Amino acid sequence: MAFYTLENEVFRRVFEVSASGIRSVSMIDKRSNMEYLPSPAREFQFSLDDRMFSSWMSNIVRIVDGNTEVNEFAPEFIREERSGNTLTFYFTIDGIEVAVSYNIYPGICGYRKHITLKNTRQNDIKINKLVFDDTCAAPGKIANCNLYAGFNDDPQALCFTCEGNEDMVRGHDESLDAGWFMGSSAPGILRYMMIYPVWNNALNALNMSSAPFARILAPGESFRSPDSIFSLYKGSLNDENSAQDFRALIRKQLPEMNCPEGIMYCTWIPFLKNINHDLIVSLIKNAAGLNYRSFVLDDGWFNNDDHAVDKEKFPHGLEVISQSVRDAGMTFGLWLNIGTDYGRKNLPDNFFAKQYDGKNSRLGFDYSKSGNVLCLGSAYREHLLQELYMLAEKYQVGYFKLDFSSVMSPYGLLPYGCHAKDHAHHRNWEDSFGAIYEGMTYIRDKMAEKFPEIIVDFSFETFGTEKPNIAALELSTLHHVTNIAADNPDIQDIAKARKSFYRFLKRLPAERILNGLLAIQGEKYAEAMLTSFAGAPLTAGDLRQLTPEQKERLKKFTAAFNLAASQGHLTDFRTFEPDKMVDGFCRINEKGNGFAAFFNRRKGGFSFDPPAGIKLTNVENGDTIPSIPGNDCAMFFWENIR
Repeated sequence: MAFYTLENEVFRRVFEVSASGIRSVSMIDKRSNMEYLPSPAREFQFSLDDRMFSSWMSNIVRIVDGNTEVNEFAPEFIREERSGNTLTFYFTIDGIEVAVSYNIYPGICGYRKHITLKNTRQNDIKINKLVFDDTCAAPGKIANCNLYAGFNDDPQALCFTCEGNEDMVRGHDESLDAGWFMGSSAPGILRYMMIYPVWNNALNALNMSSAPFARILAPGESFRSPDSIFSLYKGSLNDENSAQDFRALIRKQLPEMNCPEGIMYCTWIPFLKNINHDLIVSLIKNAAGLNYRSFVLDDGWFNNDDHAVDKEKFPHGLEVISQSVRDAGMTFGLWLNIGTDYGRKNLPDNFFAKQYDGKNSRLGFDYSKSGNVLCLGSAYREHLLQELYMLAEKYQVGYFKLDFSSVMSPYGLLPYGCHAKDHAHHRNWEDSFGAIYEGMTYIRDKMAEKFPEIIVDFSFETFGTEKPNIAALELSTLHHVTNIAADNPDIQDIAKARKSFYRFLKRLPAERILNGLLAIQGEKYAEAMLTSFAGAPLTAGDLRQLTPEQKERLKKFTAAFNLAASQGHLTDFRTFEPDKMVDGFCRINEKGNGFAAFFNRRKGGFSFDPPAGIKLTNVENGDTIPSIPGNDCAMFFWENIR
């Protein structure tokens, strides 16, 4: 028996390795000296060719059915390796190698963990029912912990599961004002969590039922699991600082973002496909005049001849459009559907996702008229990559918005996965889910190799989820998460849209999230613009309809945002509600500087004191006494004067 410790200045986890395998026996928040493991925790569990193996060999009586669970094989310890902030344990189990890897980081109370399985046999093996973490934690008694799921902290029962719908859970002890977050980087429908403290389980795993994960490994082939992201905190349930370490751990695996944030315009709302050369040129001029940094040409630019440019709409081609955008000092962005054959023709049959009966999967309500779904677990991924290479070079694209569902639909219009058995990168339905998501990663990585300056965004439709999540953020440099536009105030209220954004921005990296296509038009034009600043700003709307006075006001906002963003990534997001009719947020950099925006829904004006040690300066008039006119909004520079 041996014990191994992984720690930094604020966190410690202790592992026991013996003839029975490996387990964790202690996890401490060194800032509060609180122990979080009331009993030892397993490190992993999986089925290998339908036989279950666990990180710790012990026979237990399953409470669910009263039967004894017999673990016949203990992992055989090979070695441990330390490299920088990483600790890895290597084992063999029944002819395969298992590596358990933990990553910790200076000043962060928590870890990222994954396991890697390598087939060292001479024959194919099947991996499924994979659990890559099982840390049932509590800062005191488990009985005192309240349990929550999702970024909205939705209260849960004493035992619950999350299958495909959430990627983070939380335990909080009100009596101690302390708790933990657990997140998963498993994508979409593959996410699975089971929080059953009565069984000493807090499983971070891959789906085992509705979209059951499986992976067939050839001899010598490896599979790396998603990451378990676990943080500890001391603070109240509603203290936004409690999630700081959790958010910092999420950022550790995000794609590099080497440019400052900038404001993005997209043509989709209100024009849809009704676009043409003259309209786009006018919108480019208006966007550039408002200090935008990116201009995205959405759907409507091609015809059904293999994405050939629609010459009726764009008689001079897209080269002129791209050049106009770049001459105006903006990045040219281009929309492309990658999930279906819309705009494509004569594609090979083995590119298409198949249903159980062998027919092509289709995306839409009317099956007879819907597009055929393409499988990124097939050779289609290489075909798509070549198309992206061509478009990037021909049109000097700086941002790709890749759209349309492939593995699942956020609207519930697409059967999960692909049943084909002859595709290049998967063998059946069970291993298609992972292969399709891996196809997206393949596209992202290959594009980064050839065009490192291009931002690739797999939209929420492509990823198949209706709200932002960890895996989608790890896939895209920027991630378009909703189509909320608030262009019709009778249907979508901008204040409600903003507060819905607050819920996930308080938990996830705001600087990577394109919240929605907020329309900069109508009487709420200024509120829509400032609301877009809550995340990576993405806006839409008919900019031609703005008056000169409205444009001058917006230019002050956009110039202030660009100035704040140029001084460092605005990674800290906080919200305020000084009055039931007033809300606001701030976004600040590592030095504590940035900006704040406030929104007043009262008829009369509203004044307030800035937080201690903070100077607020109105970006429109230079006032340093914060106030907001009635039924209006205001933006302030946020300066740390401590």
